[in-house]
Amino acid sequence: RHLTIGMASSMRVLLALACAATLVVFGRADAGSESPEGETDDAGYGDYASQYQEEVAVPKVLAHPDVKVANAFANFPSERFPMGEEAQVLVGLMNTGSKTFNVSAVTGSLNSPFDFSFVVQNFTVMQPGIALRPKDQHSVLYMFTPDARLEAMKFQLCLYAQYEDETGASYTSVFYNETIPIIESSRETSAKIMFVLFLISLIAAGVGIKLYLVWQARDQKAKKKAKKAEAQATASTKTEEERAAEWLTGVVPGAKKEKKGGSSGGSKPRSKKV
Repeated sequence: RHLTIGMASSMRVLLALACAATLVVFGRADAGSESPEGETDDAGYGDYASQYQEEVAVPKVLAHPDVKVANAFANFPSERFPMGEEAQVLVGLMNTGSKTFNVSAVTGSLNSPFDFSFVVQNFTVMQPGIALRPKDQHSVLYMFTPDARLEAMKFQLCLYAQYEDETGASYTSVFYNETIPIIESSRETSAKIMFVLFLISLIAAGVGIKLYLVWQARDQKAKKKAKKAEAQATASTKTEEERAAEWLTGVVPGAKKEKKGGSSGGSKPRSKKV
């Protein structure tokens, strides 16, 4: 029996060594298939993927170098936008060249932070119709509202201005393209807080009523016990006069109990006739 167990252990060791040798051979074969420069196909694919992401993150638009666009968020400077609430952005336009441009549109969209081509929401298009002459500066107030049905998460916000030059050539300047958090609106948060407080008050009221009912039942039970004990004590105890009357009745023949309700001097004895 010991010999059989030893042979089985030896066979297991040999099988383990054979598997290890196979793994070493295949590993060397894979290493020999690499290029002499040490570059693999995965590295080339990674470069391609990074280029693709860069192209997706920034839309392919053509902005004129003479037109400068700046922005500032008026009511949400922290760039945290509540869903269902209107956001205001002040857009500044400046023409540093010698051509005249017609600002035809200011608009934007809300996109997926993972895939810019996936548009979650398109915002309203504003048509300023401003003639941006050489060395001129103009500002417009653009307003957009994230949909109230959105989830509270991060999105890619893209805002841009479109304009044309004197020849009719179109240009687009992206003045904001960042990942921003969409948060719950203050009204919705207040409503949730009020609802939670209402539930807490209902639970507290229910617990209070339950405790009051329990206390009232115990109090009534205690009062009943007290009344019963008082009645029993009253029935079992007698006045000293009653006890004396009973004693006289048992000791002196013909003695009678005195009735209550007489005058303070006691009942007067009846006179006998001679």
